[in-house]
Amino acid sequence: MLSERLFRIAIPGLCCLLILLFEVNTLYLGQAQFLLSQKLSFERAVISDVQHLDTGKLETRLVRYAANGGKKNEASVQRAYKAFLNAVATFRSSEAGNLALKTTATRNKLAKVLASVNELAAPVASLDTRTSASRALQVLEGISKSLEEIDTAVLKQASNQVKAAFNKLQQHQQYQTGLIFAVLASAISWVWSLHIRNDALNAEVRIHKQRAERFAIKLEHDSLTGLINRPVFIDRVGEALENLARAQTLSVLCVDLESSLPKSDKLDRSVEEAILTSTADILKHTIEPLTRQECVARSDGKNFLILSVSEDGMGLSSLEIANRIRDRFLRPVATAEGAYLITPAIGFADTRVPDHDPRDIVRNACLATAAAVSGERRDVVVFVPAMRHEIDRREVLEASFPRALETNEFLPHFQPQFDLKSGRVLGVEALARWYHAELGWISPSEFIPIAESNGDIVPLGWKILETACAEMRHLPSDLTLSINLSVAHIQSDDVVAMLDECLDRTGFPANRLKLEITETTLKSDLEKIGNTLEHIRALGIRLALDDFGAGYSSLSYLMDFPWDEIKIDRSLCARAVNDPKSRGVLGLILQMAGETGTNVLVEGIESVEQRDALVRLGCTSGQGYLFCGPMALDDIKTLFFPDRGQSGIA
Repeated sequence: MLSERLFRIAIPGLCCLLILLFEVNTLYLGQAQFLLSQKLSFERAVISDVQHLDTGKLETRLVRYAANGGKKNEASVQRAYKAFLNAVATFRSSEAGNLALKTTATRNKLAKVLASVNELAAPVASLDTRTSASRALQVLEGISKSLEEIDTAVLKQASNQVKAAFNKLQQHQQYQTGLIFAVLASAISWVWSLHIRNDALNAEVRIHKQRAERFAIKLEHDSLTGLINRPVFIDRVGEALENLARAQTLSVLCVDLESSLPKSDKLDRSVEEAILTSTADILKHTIEPLTRQECVARSDGKNFLILSVSEDGMGLSSLEIANRIRDRFLRPVATAEGAYLITPAIGFADTRVPDHDPRDIVRNACLATAAAVSGERRDVVVFVPAMRHEIDRREVLEASFPRALETNEFLPHFQPQFDLKSGRVLGVEALARWYHAELGWISPSEFIPIAESNGDIVPLGWKILETACAEMRHLPSDLTLSINLSVAHIQSDDVVAMLDECLDRTGFPANRLKLEITETTLKSDLEKIGNTLEHIRALGIRLALDDFGAGYSSLSYLMDFPWDEIKIDRSLCARAVNDPKSRGVLGLILQMAGETGTNVLVEGIESVEQRDALVRLGCTSGQGYLFCGPMALDDIKTLFFPDRGQSGIA
C-alpha cells in the first residue's frame, strides 16, 4: 500500500516540484546574470572615473614650470589645473564618487581632497616664483596620496560588488546543476518505478488470467471426476450436430447410478465419490474404442452423459454401445474403498427422432433413462416420443397449477355414502377435481403427485375443504362431510387453528365434519400426530382411519386412537367375497369397532355380491361405484335430493 502511494503521489509530485524549482531558479539565474553584467559595467565605470581623476598631468606641468619657468609652461599649468578641477567636480557625481561617499573613511578623504584642491588654488594662481611651484607640488602630492587611497577603496568596493554578483550567479548555477541532476534522477526513478509497476501489473494480470483459466475449467468440469459438465456437454452436442454428415447418427446415452448405488449405513460419502470416480474411468475407457467421436460428461447428481457419432451401416449402433456399457458393469466396480456391484440404468436418444435440438436430445436420453429406472430388469431403453408427451404434459400441469389455485379451477366433487340395508344417503366424501382450461378434466392421479412434489398440496387441501363446507349448506343438514387430511396438513403447526377458522368462516358444524387420516400419515411422527388429533377432536370434529386393510395394516392403530369411523380399503372389500380369511379379518374389525362404538364404512363396493357379503358380515355403511361415483354438487342434488328431502336408491 505504501509503495502504491509512493508510486502514485510521491514520485510524480517530487518531479513536478523539482521542475517548478528548476523554472524558478532559471528566473533567478537570469537575474543574477543581469546583475553581474551590471556590476561589471559599474566596475568599468568606476575604473574609468578613477583613471580620469589623475594628478599626474598637473604634476608634470608643475615640475616642468618649476624647472624652466616661462609663460608657456605657466599657461600649461593653468590648463592642467582647470582640467583637474573639472575632473574633481565630475568625480563627485560619478559612480566612483557616489561609491566613495558611501563609507566614512573615503568620504572624509574625499573632503580632504576637496579642501586640498581649494588650497591648491592660491599657489597655482601665483606661479611667478619657484616657491609657489614647490608649494603647489607639495599640496598636489598630498592630494595624489589621498586619491590613491580613495581609488583603492572605491575599486575594492566595486570589485567586491562584482565578486558578490558573480558568487550569486555561481550559486544559482550550482542550484541549476543540482536541480537538473535531481530532475533527471527523479525522472529516472519514475521511469524505473513505472517499469517495476508495469512488471507487477503484468504479473498480476498473469495471475488473474491463470485464476480465470482455472475458474473456467472449474465451471466447465466436474471437480470430482474431471469430466465436463452438462452445459458444456450440450454445447459439444450442438457442435457435433452442426458437423453431422448425412450418413451419420448422433446418439446421447444417459447412465444413471442414483438408484443403483449400494445401500448401507457403513458407506460414507468417500465411498460414493470413489464409485463415481471409478465409473467415470470405466465409461471413458469403454466408449473410446467403440466410436469415432466420443465425449463423456457428468450430469446432475449421479448421472453420466455420453456422446456418440456412428456411421450408418458401419460399426456399432447406439443400442450395441449401450449394451456394451451395461455388460461392463456385470463385474464389480473396483475402487479405492473396495469393489461394489452396480447395475446402472441406461437410456439413449439419437437423431433418428424429430428432435434435433441439443437440449432436447439430452433431455430425451434422460427420459429414456428414467424409464429404465422404473423397469425391473434394467434393460437399455431407447427414447420414444410418447415419453416426451408425458413429461411435456406434466410440465404444462406444473406450470398451470398456481394459476389454477388462484382462478378456482379446483372444485370438490362428492361421492355419497350409503346405509347398505336401507339405501339411505348418510353423508358425502369430498374429492378434489381439476378442470383445465385447455386439457379438460385432469385425473387426481396426475395432479395430486404434482401438488405433493411442489408443495401445493396444503393450499389445495384447504381450498377443497372450505369450498366443500360452504357447498354443504345446499344439502340436508343431517349429512356428514368426509375429507382427506394429508401428511403435510396434519404435520403443520397451524392445522387446528386453520380448521377452526374454516368452520367459523363457512358456518359448517364441526360435528358434521369427518377428517380421514391414512395409516401412512400415522407412521411419520406418531407422538406429534396423536397430540394434533386430540386438539382436532376438542373442536368437535370427527376422525376417521382411512384405507385400513391396504398393505400391512396394524391393529394397534385401532386401539391407540379414539376413532369415530374406520374406512375399510377396497382391496379387503374385494377379497371378502371369496376369501374366508379376509372375511374373518373383516369380522374381527367389525367386532372390535362394535366394542369401542366406532362406525365401520367400506370403500370401493363395485358389485351386488360384495354388498351382500358385507351386509351378511354386519357392515352397515359403504360407498363405491355400485351406487355412484364422485359427482358435482348439482348432480348430487338432482339425483338424491330433488326436493331437499332424504332419498334412497331403489
